[in-house]
Amino acid sequence: MEDFVFIDALSGDAIGLTYEGGDATVQRGDGTLPACTSVFFPGCSLLNYAMPLVSAVYDTLVDASEVDGISVLCCGKILSYEPDGDTLRAAFEEELREAVAASGIRRFVCACPNCVKALREAFSLDPRTAHIELAVLPQVLADLGYQLDRDTCALLVKGDAGAPVLFCTHDSCPDREYGDFARGLRALLLDGLWAEPEHCWRRSVCCGSLPRAAGKFDQADRCANINGREAVEVGADAIITACVSCDFQLNMAQPYVQCVHYLEMLYAWRVDWSAAAGCMKLRFLFDSTLGAIERDASERAFAGLGGPMDGALGQADEVIGERDPVAQAESAPSSEARAASDAGSEDRSVGR
Repeated sequence: MEDFVFIDALSGDAIGLTYEGGDATVQRGDGTLPACTSVFFPGCSLLNYAMPLVSAVYDTLVDASEVDGISVLCCGKILSYEPDGDTLRAAFEEELREAVAASGIRRFVCACPNCVKALREAFSLDPRTAHIELAVLPQVLADLGYQLDRDTCALLVKGDAGAPVLFCTHDSCPDREYGDFARGLRALLLDGLWAEPEHCWRRSVCCGSLPRAAGKFDQADRCANINGREAVEVGADAIITACVSCDFQLNMAQPYVQCVHYLEMLYAWRVDWSAAAGCMKLRFLFDSTLGAIERDASERAFAGLGGPMDGALGQADEVIGERDPVAQAESAPSSEARAASDAGSEDRSVGR
């Protein structure tokens, strides 16, 4: 049984997410889109690494009347790393603009800095989508009055609610120009709970995700190690970031301190990073883009959604993302990976 079922705001398909195993089912719609004006756009990283947080955040945003829908489509950035990636990404972005223009959506609340950068660039190319507001999730939550609780952070990071804890901020590459996620992250942090590293804001050092996606693993590890050493220099117990991809990379590739995402602290739910390497299996695209990828024999796993013109109503559920145990074992992180899950819980409550 699925844990979270919803109608995707940009495809009209019914999607069910199963937290155990990280699978999804897709029931094709008839092309009718739900009536939404503001949608939550979690992005592939949050969907895969922390699926329960997607529904928890969505509940928070709906209860606060910040959103009235959700879409789990990919932003398209990862397509740049596919064969003939520029052409493939451009085709997907055109489909995305068409879908948004056909909907009543006027605002996206985005959880991922990579998504915001990709959507900003894609939407700017069409007058029908250039006006779309791209709100960043940490700032939206901060504006609602949320902040990280000291005792919760201490418990999840040190296992002792009464212990002092200090975070070192990490700012992601795609946010450098605008700093929206950087400001939102700091707005969620109480005074005395955080410190800045030598390189931050516009001068931040990449976590290593970008070279890793391009297959440059040594360079990726060097970037991660710089961030770890700078966290040690400021006396931090953990790095804190607003990017799930950064969170994964900085836990996997540097041995100095653990890294946390602010949502892990806010919702008191830790990601099991020791098992996360096998989790990136749900990337939703429109069906026509998926067909082009399949012809090019991608090394990544993608799944198709119907899109606004699909007419396969009543098609049987398609199960997406069932994990191959052999591939999962081969992709397990090395012994140097920092597991950050021992203090985890299933509590979805939000700390103010």
